[in-house]
Amino acid sequence: MTGELLAGRYQLEQELGRGGMATVFLATDLRLARRVAVKVMHPGGDGQRAERFRREAELVASLKHPNVLEIHDFGEDAERGPFLVCEWVQGESLRELAQRLSPVPSEVAAVLAWELARALGEAHGRGVVHRDVKPENVLVARGGPLKLADFGIAALEDQERLTSTGAVTGSLAYMAPERIDTGAFSPASDVYAVGVILFELCAGTTPHEGKGSAHLAVSVMTKDAPELAERVPGTPEPLSALVARCLARDARDRPPNGEELAALLEDVVSRIAGPPSEESRAFFLDPSGYSARRREARFQHLLSEGRAWLAKGQGAQAAKVLNGALVLRPEAPEVMALLRQRPRSGRSKAWGVGAVLVGVGALAWGAYPWRPSPPPEQVPAVPVSVPTPALPEEAQAAVVPKALPPPKPQAVSSPPSSKGKVPPRRGPVEARSEPATPARPAVSDSPQDPLPAPVSTEPGTLKVATRPWAEVFVDGTSRGYTPRVRELSLSPGSHRLRYVNPLCDTVEEVLQVSPGETVTREVTLQVTKAELSIVAPEGALVAVDGVEVGEAPLTVAVNVTQGVHVISARVPGRSLLQREVNVVAGKRIQVVLKETR
Repeated sequence: MTGELLAGRYQLEQELGRGGMATVFLATDLRLARRVAVKVMHPGGDGQRAERFRREAELVASLKHPNVLEIHDFGEDAERGPFLVCEWVQGESLRELAQRLSPVPSEVAAVLAWELARALGEAHGRGVVHRDVKPENVLVARGGPLKLADFGIAALEDQERLTSTGAVTGSLAYMAPERIDTGAFSPASDVYAVGVILFELCAGTTPHEGKGSAHLAVSVMTKDAPELAERVPGTPEPLSALVARCLARDARDRPPNGEELAALLEDVVSRIAGPPSEESRAFFLDPSGYSARRREARFQHLLSEGRAWLAKGQGAQAAKVLNGALVLRPEAPEVMALLRQRPRSGRSKAWGVGAVLVGVGALAWGAYPWRPSPPPEQVPAVPVSVPTPALPEEAQAAVVPKALPPPKPQAVSSPPSSKGKVPPRRGPVEARSEPATPARPAVSDSPQDPLPAPVSTEPGTLKVATRPWAEVFVDGTSRGYTPRVRELSLSPGSHRLRYVNPLCDTVEEVLQVSPGETVTREVTLQVTKAELSIVAPEGALVAVDGVEVGEAPLTVAVNVTQGVHVISARVPGRSLLQREVNVVAGKRIQVVLKETR
């Protein structure tokens, strides 16, 4: 394809990259005698994809910022179809830069994130959400600056999305929980992606990992991200705190947009490095040299901190800090020597004994189901009775508790007998059937008359997580939506739970909750199938996503999952008919494939 002329103006030279929607070429603009990057849309598809491609040109062309990739032109070639022309960045992607500079110092990560946040601040200010912020879509020019590219799946906040309802577009590791769960997006979704990039630059891995997409999605939605300072010892506290805020699962807890994030990062860079504009300029002039100097300074800082912890006898804390130093300079002899000097007696021995005792206690505690104790003021004063063996009735009457001394002989009045005499009483008073009138209330702890056991009304706790999101109903009453709702307080007893998502099959269950009990439920809802009614020329072989489903005319609908599907029909001896459709769970759509004359 070298030398191919596009629209009579752009001469293609070489392929730079290929994505799901388009291929990018290095080209020469013959009219202006400059090199440009040309993104050519892949053939096929319907008018909706071309519309998305056109909108990218309009969206990005409206953004004028040094950190946003500039759009020069948009057009359509008779052979190639729609194309987009943008500035050519001589440099590398952020992914390639990070691999080259690894491990990336905290100061470098903060400077790069500051430039990226400025680009997002410009986009968010115009109502544009990028929705696919990741290292591959961030370009770093030689000598600077950083450029945010590929707004191919961006959308205006106040207009209807062009992708199918509920479909999720973007790269999973950088998606905010709300995007994975419901497909919802906002400027805070882009802020989350910047938090992931910051974490990855410093730690070398994204905050959430899993054995495949499903595990990764569940981790993002149900678990808080680890602390950056815990993963990378020596990370400045202001940077670690800001990363944690960006990675908050609730979008309301994050910086709301790129403009505010840029202001927060400007403060962080000023505190840990220097004025952001000066640090950025110094970095882009010599990325490798700047990073090396920052790494050395961080190494010396960790080395000094490790020595200080050792001087205090804190061997465990010293080891943690010194291991962070080893990440920056593997096998450093001074670090290895300090690690060998860690205290092995005294405080460390006492700590070891304490750890063993704590471990034994934890094992003993874990052998029993945990029940939260009621508050002190709620504990009734109830005497504890020890059960005694069953005795014959005549023997039970003579049982006297050993804890009480025998009462002193005393005269007890009783009704006169038929002879008018009152018989004297001597010794312990025995139980009689006739009523007595004691001087004070009798107190008995006899097992024959135990006090009723108190009935606990302490509520139980339901911890619930669903995939995807669901509205949780308890006994017919809505208690909110997951993942925002994670814990519910339930009264002891039986409850009917219902998990409802209009795109999924409803899940119901009956839950028995004991007083103070904590119950965990992880529910996976099955997405309802969509139905395709396919109309094609008689005798054509019909396929969905390349899998043959029958010969036209099809008498029954084809069940498919929600999302984008390619429907094709091949008539022997004629051209292939093909159409791309977006389907919504639970809906029926008719697809007509016919030849154009």
